[in-house]
Amino acid sequence: MHPRLSQHFLRDPLVVRTILEAADLQPDNRALEIGPGKGVLTEPLLERVQQLTAVELDRTLAARLQERFGDHPSWKLVQGDILRTDLQALFPEASPERPIKILGNLPYAITSPIFDKLLSWPGWNTGVFLVQQEVGDRMRSRPGSRSFGILSLAVQLFADVEKIRSVPPGAFVPPPRVRSMVIRLRRKSARVIPDSDIPAFFDLAHAAFAHRRKRLTNSLALFARAPKQKVEAWLRAQNVPLTARAESLRLEDYAHFANPWAIFRREIDLT
Repeated sequence: MHPRLSQHFLRDPLVVRTILEAADLQPDNRALEIGPGKGVLTEPLLERVQQLTAVELDRTLAARLQERFGDHPSWKLVQGDILRTDLQALFPEASPERPIKILGNLPYAITSPIFDKLLSWPGWNTGVFLVQQEVGDRMRSRPGSRSFGILSLAVQLFADVEKIRSVPPGAFVPPPRVRSMVIRLRRKSARVIPDSDIPAFFDLAHAAFAHRRKRLTNSLALFARAPKQKVEAWLRAQNVPLTARAESLRLEDYAHFANPWAIFRREIDLT
């Protein structure tokens, strides 16, 4: 076991059952398990799906998993880093019509990078994850909240987020110092923004939250290295109050302002 992986192995059968029920698994489903660890979720998963692919980074754990489940006809193991795994190559047949379900007890240290990777991949429709409670709260946070930020926008752009239940430290070995949360993501069939505007959407989000203690005017000006007066004029053109802060705008607002922001950025770069 590698401490750097923030490994806390789930041991509570009630939480396992909660995850399985939240995934709404069907016999013809194909599933991806991220970080199966000691296989507490793997064994019941294999009984419920047509095909299970597991990605485990730890070589020792991967060898034990393969020894335990290697003869199962529905089992496939990838020993490697999920962040470096080509999901499209792993599931070439995955599509909105034949989606993959994703489950996992995610390492705290790399939770956000994992979601960055998964959200942009169109091959899944349902994900059920164990995450640090603080991260789960940020993912489902609403405008006006202190926890509303880039992670909230990134996740909610692609998926509907639902808290299933809180999980105490004692559900793991070794127990973490913080509480955890089972969350469910359901991929949105349609987004509020075209693919072409996604880079501008995230550029605006990063600009807005780069200095979240400041008003939106100041944060955008600092990020874009633009005169404050020009940023104020741009915000007025979008009917945004100059007193607004990054967390006061909604997902739909960031989507609506993405293209105008890209145009503004190009104009600033040319001056």
